[in-house]
Amino acid sequence: MTKKKEKPKHKQKEDFGSVKIHCSKCNYRFEVPWETIWDIQELTHGYVGFHLNSTYISCEKCGEICTEEESTEEKNPMGPISDDDLPF
Repeated sequence: MTKKKEKPKHKQKEDFGSVKIHCSKCNYRFEVPWETIWDIQELTHGYVGFHLNSTYISCEKCGEICTEEESTEEKNPMGPISDDDLPF
């Protein structure tokens, strides 16, 4: 007789924050999660990173491409990492 395997419990997703982007054409502000930006970067460039200089995000309202100069990064809720926090 075989035992049923327990289903793995869902792991809680880590929140990496988001970027607030401002569209200068329609004066609309919206947020894009970093995980969405990384998915876009991986599909288009093959790598991911905390930069927006080669990631083109269009406005949710008018469809205009927003540039990096128009965006402001939301602060990470964890705060900065100091040398004392590192495991090595």
